[in-house]
Amino acid sequence: MEQKVTIYTLAEKLNMSVSAVSRAFNPNTKLSAEKRKIILEAAEQYGYVQNKMASRLSQDPIKIGVLMYGRIEAYYSKLMDGLKAAYSDFHNYKVTCDIRAMNRTEHSVETACAVLDEFRDAHCDGIILHGIYHEEIVEKVNALSAAGIRVVTLHNDLPASSRLFTSTTNTDYTGKMVAQLFDIFLPRDRRNVVVFSGSMQSLIHQGLIFSFSRSAGAYNLQILQQYDTLDIPQIAERLVEEAFETYPQIDAIYISSSNSIPVCKYIELHGLAEQIVIIASDVFDELSHYIETGVVNATIFQDPFSQGYKAFEQLYYNLAENKTVPTFVTATPQIVLKSNLPLYQK
Repeated sequence: MEQKVTIYTLAEKLNMSVSAVSRAFNPNTKLSAEKRKIILEAAEQYGYVQNKMASRLSQDPIKIGVLMYGRIEAYYSKLMDGLKAAYSDFHNYKVTCDIRAMNRTEHSVETACAVLDEFRDAHCDGIILHGIYHEEIVEKVNALSAAGIRVVTLHNDLPASSRLFTSTTNTDYTGKMVAQLFDIFLPRDRRNVVVFSGSMQSLIHQGLIFSFSRSAGAYNLQILQQYDTLDIPQIAERLVEEAFETYPQIDAIYISSSNSIPVCKYIELHGLAEQIVIIASDVFDELSHYIETGVVNATIFQDPFSQGYKAFEQLYYNLAENKTVPTFVTATPQIVLKSNLPLYQK
């Protein structure tokens, strides 16, 4: 069996120091162009493949700042779990991570900008932003990018900014899946749907509602009304009462965010589970109860853990290895029913 060529055997063949050979793989090396060319050609000749992760140990630490904020704990916490898991997997490769978490308040944009300035002043190489669409945030991201800091958006995108990429879910497929599920669950003569969305300031919810609305016509679904809950449970409580007072003919409900519990409680309290089809979003303990009892017919799992993990992982590889990352890094939406719910419960 042919022995694997390591950096040590390559250095021996070239009669050079290991450090000189290692520096040749850094595009910014101070080695002469001629010497670097000799080393790289020899590496190709002998089949040497650089262990880039190991090479990180001899380089300066990478600093990543993370700013997280949101209202729905069930979803937000799993995004955070994914980020922390990725950091745990990579922390031995000279990377530090400063995670800041805050609740959304009326001053959240101002506070977010201040934290981003702190990351800049701390010389962060990259930033992960669980953001909202706001002009001030876009301007801040553009300024950070211009200063050489690579910014990644998590879950909710800022496409007008110069962010590096976004780690999110596939809203187009999610909307199509929801429409087809209603077609499966509903009889042909009962197609009246009410939608409860998360905050429509968020591009992720705009995308979900747009995709569902565009797909609804193919299945003769009639969208009676779309209510913006702003991701606030108290608002959802008020709006679900308003919906049934205004539209007693409701046959189905689509809830595009994790702010689903107020709607589920209303359906259960009023004994409507047998006549109302509900498609919800995500999987978490409180919602699982309503799936198991039949109040919720199906939910779309958006894999927030994977979104958080991939945001950190792909940013790290981009910073450490200058690896190209696609503009959209998307988790695959999945249909969860009572029958396969245990596969998603952790």
